[in-house]
Amino acid sequence: MKHPLIVAAAAAALTLGAMSSQAAVITSSYSSLGGNSWLANLTVTNDGNPTTFAGFTVDFPNATNLALVSSPANWDSLIFQADPSLPDFGYLDSMALGSLLAVGQSVGGFGVSFSLAGGARPGSLPFMLYDANFNPVAAGNTTIAAIPEPATALLAALGLAFVGLRNRRLSVKTRQAAEEVTA
Repeated sequence: MKHPLIVAAAAAALTLGAMSSQAAVITSSYSSLGGNSWLANLTVTNDGNPTTFAGFTVDFPNATNLALVSSPANWDSLIFQADPSLPDFGYLDSMALGSLLAVGQSVGGFGVSFSLAGGARPGSLPFMLYDANFNPVAAGNTTIAAIPEPATALLAALGLAFVGLRNRRLSVKTRQAAEEVTA
């Protein structure tokens, strides 16, 4: 083979292109409620796959004390606690009562509070989508939404302000030196 790098790149591109798509993407973001308690905010987006879904289930592995904090209008949401005598997670189950999500449409406002033992931090959550007859149509893991921290933006603004102030002082000193030379 003359060009193994090109062949490897083509194989990687074909592999990535062959990944299956889901009927929806569920993103999750987390807020600490103090101690070992957390709040999960979930948003469901129909990513354009022709598979329609009427509801979804999101598992909360290793979580206890699940409580439904919020649910959007026209969605029937229920929380099921983990059963310690069974190897089953607690989960959120939600079904659309009205029209289904159109392609590209999102609905947020699914809020679930929960506890994690041992200082654990929440991560990606497994989910399943189902149709109006409760037949599974897709499954996956939530995507954790990146939330920029205010400290980063503040540090960037302070850095730019410092550079601007420094340049201003240098230009004032240069101007004063030029005036002394010409005087």
